Amino acid sequence: MKTVVIGGGKGCCAIIELARGSFLKELTLDIDCVVDLEEEAPGMICARQHGIRTSSDMAGTLATPGLELIIELTGNDTVLEEIYRTLPPGVKLVDHTFAHIFWDLVNAQQERNRQLHELTTLELRVEKEREFLQSLFDTMTDLMVVLNRNRSIVRANASFGQFVSVSPREAVGKTCESLFAGTEFASKSPEMLPMMESVLSSKAPFALIWRTAPPNEAYWEVTSAPIHASDGDIEEVVVTWHRITERVRLQREVESAEQRFRSFIDSAQDWISIKDLEGRYLVVNPVIASAFHKTPEDFIGRVAEEVLPGALAKTIKRHDQEVISKKKHRVYDEIIQIDGRDHFFHTVRFPLSDYRGSTVGVCTIARDVTSEKELRNQLVQSEKLAAVGKLAAGVAHEINNPLTGVLAYAEDIIDDLPENDAHLDDLRVIVREALRCRDIVRNLLDFARQEAPKLEEAAPNGVVTQSLLLVEKLPQFRNITIKRSLEDDLPLIKCDPHQIQQVILNLMLNAADAMNGKGTITIATEFDLRQSKCVISVEDNGPGIPENLMDKVFEPFFSTKGTSGLGLAVSWGLIERHGGVIEVDTAAGGGSIFRIVLPAMET
Repeated sequence: MKTVVIGGGKGCCAIIELARGSFLKELTLDIDCVVDLEEEAPGMICARQHGIRTSSDMAGTLATPGLELIIELTGNDTVLEEIYRTLPPGVKLVDHTFAHIFWDLVNAQQERNRQLHELTTLELRVEKEREFLQSLFDTMTDLMVVLNRNRSIVRANASFGQFVSVSPREAVGKTCESLFAGTEFASKSPEMLPMMESVLSSKAPFALIWRTAPPNEAYWEVTSAPIHASDGDIEEVVVTWHRITERVRLQREVESAEQRFRSFIDSAQDWISIKDLEGRYLVVNPVIASAFHKTPEDFIGRVAEEVLPGALAKTIKRHDQEVISKKKHRVYDEIIQIDGRDHFFHTVRFPLSDYRGSTVGVCTIARDVTSEKELRNQLVQSEKLAAVGKLAAGVAHEINNPLTGVLAYAEDIIDDLPENDAHLDDLRVIVREALRCRDIVRNLLDFARQEAPKLEEAAPNGVVTQSLLLVEKLPQFRNITIKRSLEDDLPLIKCDPHQIQQVILNLMLNAADAMNGKGTITIATEFDLRQSKCVISVEDNGPGIPENLMDKVFEPFFSTKGTSGLGLAVSWGLIERHGGVIEVDTAAGGGSIFRIVLPAMET
């Protein structure tokens, strides 16, 4: 529609821009000329910039051939009246009173352009975020997909596409089950349905472990998590496959190492424990627990004061603190009472450190050296006996000759004197004491001779029975009760039965003397399976042996009864030559108990 605009104000510029755009689809304005008296009016400048004719001759412009529309924008009623007087027939007029329609159209166009700009900007942002999300999705090394409620793939990352050998775009619209065919997940595909149903019904994440079959055994942690819509409904589900094979293998190695450590700890015969800095037990092996009639679990999480005797607990705590404060290992010789008997321990304590080098606890390794200590004492005793034996042999021979002369001359004098001679009693004392000295010399020679035993297989109970047959006839045992406690089915021992009987006889005579001929003697046999030893014990209910004399009873010439003191020393030597030992202790009833320990024969 061929149009002339009268008035070159700002409104004219707006109408020109409106006419040049695509906003007016039903009203096409073909602006032929802009009329204004001022050549530099905004509308005149805008028209010239767009190649539209301008003019200051309103009458001549209105006579333009083919003119269809006049838009008056001056706002001057005089101008409007003149236009009406000269308006060509058939030409339409829009005066300034209706020009606000174009303003509304301009505003509508601007609003539409603004909205289009915002929409374009938003679309660009969404696309950018979508690309960023996909790139982020693709950087994940885990396999990831987003499924709709029908289990179709909405989105997949590059790792998933590589695993199933398709691009992420090609995976969209397909199901995981169909894509897993031919992969190591083929046998696991049926688990997708119940997993999806669990997430949809519980509206909570769901996780499980997939293990693929050997030879390429692998472990995967599969996690399904719901994606909620704005109304709270589950819109989609994101599924992640995280490979945990290395973690499982590492865990197995750790568990194997722990098992090896536990086996070592549980099998060790030394006492092994680990405590934290507060003194709470973290590890205790069964040897410690059984010594105090407890289980390892009774110790865990507790301090020494809660599970051990007070004095021992204080010693342990003091030694632990020394190790922690000095941050270096320490060695202790400790005495621990177990079931009423002192045990000697050689103990090593050292601090435990973490990966940063910080001290986190104390480890204790203690070895029961009671047997070794007793063995050393026995060795010293043996050396003593051997030395005394050599000395005794020489002395006995030197004394025996003059002693024989003294005895012979004294007996001759007695024979020559009359019965009423005043010196007769004195001579008889000389003979009696000489005979006593001869017995001592004979014992010394027996002690020094150390004859090798004539070994033969014998039953311990048989040796004991033969010994009792000899003892029961002696007058010293007339008022003594002898009890027997002989264990059945004892293994045989290799010994000289006569020498063992001599030892048993010596022990029983000592017991009878200790009880002044009245009391009870218990003789017993048993088999120590752990050490494969046969034990013959002689127990009395006499006054017992003082603690400070226990270590001296086997020494030659030591006696508390005025005897020669060689009986137990000779017995010690006899048993030692059989490869055994004699032990002495205080009996439960307060008396003494001597144990003859001999090696049993292998069956």
